[in-house]
Amino acid sequence: MNPMRIAAICSLMCCVFTPMRPSHADQQLKPNIVFILIDDMPWYGTSVCMDADNPGSAMAYLEMPNVEKLARQGMVFRNARAAAGMCAPSRCSIQTGMMTARHLYSGNGGFGDKTDGTVEYLSRGKDATLPLLCPEPQGNIRHTSIGDVLKQAGYATAHFGKWHLYGGGPDKHGYDESDGETDNKTFRPIDAATGEKTNTSEDPKFMFSITKRSIDFIERQAQAGKPFFVQLSHYANHGQYQARTATLEKYQNNQVFQQIAVKREQANSQLSAAMTDDLDTSIGQVLDKLDELGIADNTFVIFTSDNGHQDWNEGQAPLRGGKWWIWDGGLRVPLIVCGPGVPSSTRSAMNVVGYDWLPTIADLAGISSQIPRDVDGVSLKPVLLGQPVHENLVKRPLYFHYPHYRVSPPSSAIIAGDHKLLYFYEWPDSQFYYDLNSDLGEQSNIATGHPDASHALFQTMMDHLTAAGAYFPKPNPNADPEIQKYDPSNLADQGSFGPGAQD
Repeated sequence: MNPMRIAAICSLMCCVFTPMRPSHADQQLKPNIVFILIDDMPWYGTSVCMDADNPGSAMAYLEMPNVEKLARQGMVFRNARAAAGMCAPSRCSIQTGMMTARHLYSGNGGFGDKTDGTVEYLSRGKDATLPLLCPEPQGNIRHTSIGDVLKQAGYATAHFGKWHLYGGGPDKHGYDESDGETDNKTFRPIDAATGEKTNTSEDPKFMFSITKRSIDFIERQAQAGKPFFVQLSHYANHGQYQARTATLEKYQNNQVFQQIAVKREQANSQLSAAMTDDLDTSIGQVLDKLDELGIADNTFVIFTSDNGHQDWNEGQAPLRGGKWWIWDGGLRVPLIVCGPGVPSSTRSAMNVVGYDWLPTIADLAGISSQIPRDVDGVSLKPVLLGQPVHENLVKRPLYFHYPHYRVSPPSSAIIAGDHKLLYFYEWPDSQFYYDLNSDLGEQSNIATGHPDASHALFQTMMDHLTAAGAYFPKPNPNADPEIQKYDPSNLADQGSFGPGAQD
């Protein structure tokens, strides 16, 4: 054979069979992603109305110019929900793209001491005589995470702040840099100089040090021309509030808080507002750095919360329930997204949920083929970019499963369009069905008037949870018949179960 032809064939074979690595230019084209996760921020917990027609969906007395800037530059979501009404299961759903019924990490920890995947039904302590025995699975959090997916695609990955998922911490789950296996115990409001508890600090809830480490990471990746994902996972606005002294004084001088008669509650609300104001300042530092580095136009910024909460809002209480519940007060969260292709000053009424983030982030990064097959979430990319949205995405149900006692009793819920059905396992013959379009606060149960629709939604929910491998509560043979069950029909009943453990 002609030597020149042999050389040409060998050259072609090298081109065909040599694995292709992303070039430096390809890496620079990939968008960066900054994920800002606030702890315990309610749906109405910013100065931006999540619902443009509902003034109760914001706190008008807050000063949050940087979150307002995000809203002007991007898209605000009216119907965003956490995957759970409490911290750890919600965070696990964010990382894995799975609903709690599938990843089984449906509570905040302490679920037995067996190997991953085993389940116990224990009766102990104050739970020993409750009406139901609850499943206590050992959460298998070695599912594929956002960090795993992006790292394989050439991204630099970092997670700073609160992890609260155990399993060895972010470093074991695809993150190049992190603060380790942190949880609520990592932060304590203690003055380093005096050893005394304090509600003021120049680094409240570590928010500015988390921001500083994140900015350092961003700078290094920008200089290297490498795409990055960084999650700023704040300890605020969780309990043990802290704020900077000057910020707290600003809200102590705000007359709006004179509406609160109980002085302790007034002081707590002022401190919470100041802490949120400081959080906004820290967010501004990140946004300013993206502008300074010239990468803002190629960076998605996602701002949201791990679960809902119940905070003072000038007497406005648009939602029922709060943290720990699957009423919307525990599930609805603020959500604002800005970035390349996201139309500015826009709003979406799409139902979205925390387990959408892994597939969405992978799709935004251009690696949708890397999305694990067992995720429950869907990519929100077409919604974010203002593209036509398939009807299946608009109509898909969202599922919530909390088979434990805490402040709330074991329960599950499904949302389809504007309708929501809740099922409390202590009340096996009752369904709680709401039209959220006309009843945002879930005050009027319409199940009796719409038995067919209510039952159909209930059956869809139970079939889906069962197919996903969910575990359900069982009747407790040692139940105390004198224990008063939580009554979902009583709007004043706020529940009273469970330990005061970290969350």
